[in-house]
Amino acid sequence: MNKRNPEVKALIERLQQQMNRAVDVFAEVAGDEPSAHPCAMDGNLNDLLAHNAEHAKMHYGQISDRRYSLGVIQKSPRERYLAEWYKERSALIALLLDLPDDALDKESEPGVTTIRKIIEHVLHWDSSSVEDTAKNYGSGGQ
Repeated sequence: MNKRNPEVKALIERLQQQMNRAVDVFAEVAGDEPSAHPCAMDGNLNDLLAHNAEHAKMHYGQISDRRYSLGVIQKSPRERYLAEWYKERSALIALLLDLPDDALDKESEPGVTTIRKIIEHVLHWDSSSVEDTAKNYGSGGQ
């Protein structure tokens, strides 16, 4: 994807940056504040967020349809597993949204692994597997 598809990579980076900005902006305001944006449909910021989530879902379906029609669906195991891993990582990140910092190191029960330790574990082993692959197969993805 990186060397072979630089335009797709640039679009993915823009989507990621925009989502990071959205999280920063919306985390700072109450959801019941009114929104004048047309996508809120005369509602509040929660309505706007609901619209934005549905908007992404609608266009997800369109892109999936286009990929199918163009004959470029993700059909190899590598393509499917990488896409699945990406979706799972997004879900993991979503669980961290609005989590108070002090919850990272609290044990929910004595002796139970903390959220921070779980995330550090994921980061360590995922990074280890990626860098091992890059080293052994000369793929840097730059």
